[in-house]
Amino acid sequence: MINKGILGLKKKVGALRYVGVLYVGLVYLLGQSLTVQAQNDPKAEAIIKKVAAVYKSYSTIKASFTLTTTPVSGRASVEKGNVWLKGKKFRLDYASQEIYCNSLFTWTYSKDDAEVTKENFKLKDNSITPNEIFTIYNKGFKSKYEGPIVRNGKNYDVIQLVPKNAANYSYVKLEIDKLTNKIQRVIQHYKNGTEVAIEVTLLTPNTALADTFFEWNAAAHVDVAIVDLTRKRKP
Repeated sequence: MINKGILGLKKKVGALRYVGVLYVGLVYLLGQSLTVQAQNDPKAEAIIKKVAAVYKSYSTIKASFTLTTTPVSGRASVEKGNVWLKGKKFRLDYASQEIYCNSLFTWTYSKDDAEVTKENFKLKDNSITPNEIFTIYNKGFKSKYEGPIVRNGKNYDVIQLVPKNAANYSYVKLEIDKLTNKIQRVIQHYKNGTEVAIEVTLLTPNTALADTFFEWNAAAHVDVAIVDLTRKRKP
């Protein structure tokens, strides 16, 4: 379900990292300044700016979500998770794995394998990342306002983000609550017909979170094997 452009990491953890960047990244980036460019729909830009005003006031965010994967054939799968965000840092608890990112490194903890993998946090082309999704226009995406919808008795605006360069997904859709100006759903449509939807079930802003909350605590997990794939960074 995950394309290599999301974080360019192992397939077995791709879905988890995808969740962290595709929703949690959204709410962080909404607090960043937006660049209006000619190729973007003015109405979409106006809505995004309203959403940005909401999230810009948040110092941290905790979000609970459901992730639904719908393949072309077969039954849809639904899983739940939690994610925390502070600036460019994020932490994800989903299924049997946990992802920690302090903006320099990521730690992927597999509970089933009793193993954690440490890697440099490095992004590749066509990435949708925690600090880029709403400056996504600068990375080769176009925004388009698709119109209003009503779902479960609530009114939403739908915005489509389309990559201008080659990618194995066709577009990303954002469903934004008209009343609160918050993102309710993020839906990615792949070229093979698969759809991945993340829906926020609870969002709690401004919870006190120490920086160490986003780092792996080896002392608290002495029985967990560590696979260190990092390279030394230049000073």
